[in-house]
Amino acid sequence: MRAKRIRSWILTTLVFLCIGLVFYQKEDKFTAYYFMISAAVCLLLYPFYYRWRYKQFYEKYIHENYKNRIGVTTEVGFADGFMTSKNRFGEEKIRLTEIEFIYEIKDNLFIRMKNGETIIIPCKSPDYAEFRNNLMMLTKDSGIVWQIELDWKWR
Repeated sequence: MRAKRIRSWILTTLVFLCIGLVFYQKEDKFTAYYFMISAAVCLLLYPFYYRWRYKQFYEKYIHENYKNRIGVTTEVGFADGFMTSKNRFGEEKIRLTEIEFIYEIKDNLFIRMKNGETIIIPCKSPDYAEFRNNLMMLTKDSGIVWQIELDWKWR
């Protein structure tokens, strides 16, 4: 994503600058300056705009696709090599061997499954420390990658 963002930033700035130069050669100074100033503004503000737009896109995607799951209280526990979860929709059992990796940031714990699904556990939940310790003990010998980035920020 970073390479895509930089490429589009440079391309957008260069397009404005080239259009400005074309108008400058045709001696349309007002339009030329307009596009050159637009290129300068784009050069300065594009990273902030792209970051804001990217974040808005994912927030909208999450709210549209997971609106029935957001705010639903779920009980998560462990039993006989399985991670179990119960909520108002039903009960689910997931083998611990199906966990691909675990990613922990300051606010959430993401448990990624091999089938592509992700379980998100908020760190502010009451029994989070106990849950985290149990999960660490159960997955310690299985070779599951546990990545911790407590200083992660949205960029």
